[in-house]
Amino acid sequence: MKQLFRSMGLTGLLVIFLIGSLAPAAPMSAEASEEEDPFTRAFWVQAFEDGLKSPEQVDQLLADVEAANMNTIVAQVVRRHDAYFNSSYLPFTEDPNMTEGFDALQYLIDGAKDKGIEIHAWIVLGPMWHPIYGGAPEAEEHIYNQYGPDATDDETWVTKDYNGAVANRMQPYLDFGHPEAREHAINMVKDIVSGYDVDGIHVDYIRYQEDGKGYNPTSLARFQEETGRTDRPLANDAEWIEWKTHQIDTLMKRIYLETMNLDMNVDVTAAVLSWGFDDPRENDFTDLDPVQRAHQNWEKWLQEGYLDFAYVMNYDPEATPGRGERYDQWIEYQKDLERTRGMIIGPALYLNSIPDSLKQIKRAIEPSPSGNIAEGVSPYVYNVWSNDNRPFADLLAALTVPNEDNDFEAPFTEKVEPFPTPWKDEPVGHLLGSYSSDLSGEKVVVTRGVRGEEVAVGKIDGSGIAGFTDLEPGNYFVHVDGESTRVQVKKGSVTAFEQ
Repeated sequence: MKQLFRSMGLTGLLVIFLIGSLAPAAPMSAEASEEEDPFTRAFWVQAFEDGLKSPEQVDQLLADVEAANMNTIVAQVVRRHDAYFNSSYLPFTEDPNMTEGFDALQYLIDGAKDKGIEIHAWIVLGPMWHPIYGGAPEAEEHIYNQYGPDATDDETWVTKDYNGAVANRMQPYLDFGHPEAREHAINMVKDIVSGYDVDGIHVDYIRYQEDGKGYNPTSLARFQEETGRTDRPLANDAEWIEWKTHQIDTLMKRIYLETMNLDMNVDVTAAVLSWGFDDPRENDFTDLDPVQRAHQNWEKWLQEGYLDFAYVMNYDPEATPGRGERYDQWIEYQKDLERTRGMIIGPALYLNSIPDSLKQIKRAIEPSPSGNIAEGVSPYVYNVWSNDNRPFADLLAALTVPNEDNDFEAPFTEKVEPFPTPWKDEPVGHLLGSYSSDLSGEKVVVTRGVRGEEVAVGKIDGSGIAGFTDLEPGNYFVHVDGESTRVQVKKGSVTAFEQ
């Protein structure tokens, strides 16, 4: 991986393998970087405000991104399981401000082609609905009406608390321990990858609803069957938290492998959490709030190759005492993290004045005290750009022209290419196995060589799928429930098989 391996003093690529897998590498050192090196400069663009809802808005968005010397748009085209494009899977959005029949995603793709701007389709996975729409969705096929809070226990996909209650009936949340909810999330991704020439897929809310949720009846039954327990675990039960974290790990891996199986050139990225006031530099990541409260172990995803880039939501108001320090702790940890994939820092424009946002953007770009840097920065959000009611033109100027807002040092004075995905060019491949759903939770062991050396271990998910990333090309045996299947891993591809 170009930047991630340079800190070892190499000018080219250095690949270090665990037995059969790409090992986490040291982060990129600033010593080897140059100003013109590729670096992702992205805008998140959400669909709760204007920006994507008409040809005129998208034209303005593209012009603004180009003028800001940025190179990536992360566009929210699935807001609450509704489509801002012509989907073959989801109902068209009922957003009253959306131009009727307007395919915002295709219009974005067409408009960005000659501007050097990448288009990443942002899909919100967890939240099922939002009261901004008014009542329940009108479309009968919307999942809220089919599998929402009014569905029976054996049909609902909604997560619940320990007492079996839904926290907010107008904002229900999917339970990703439910196999059908997981397949729905994957189908939303496949719908876009198979139908649109996007540069990337960006998944959001790929986690549990925070603070003690997960008690969907189907999900709880799966947990009990796989662990042999008969009780209703408390919210802080370690085995329960570990099981739920595994559900999110395997969902992220499934999304990555299913996307790669359709198109290896599509980047898979995720918006991930930086919650809590414990210093990530001094604590095990699994003890921090992203894992303990939302069961999202994105550190593991970056180290084991479950996605291409993590877009960390580093949302801190600089003017609030202690929050600037918290921001700095997290971004230092992010830059220094050993990983096999890319790191994007995401400061919050909407929580800050323009001068404070520029301070955070510049700190995101500069090296850590150890001399390491991230692969990009993605301010949140294009259509809520400050908390001081100043015009967008002021932010645009501060990003590109030295002035008082940026202490006369603008971060984006020249255009650069987005950071690439050199790990996809490495001599590795992936496995995606299909099994009977009756084997949910069963251990899967991958071995290689005449001595049957173990190279990877996993579990079958609730849909009967198990996947493995970053394996050296060659022949392997996959062992499940006393049966073995020979498979071949090929460079730069996903080997899908049934066992």
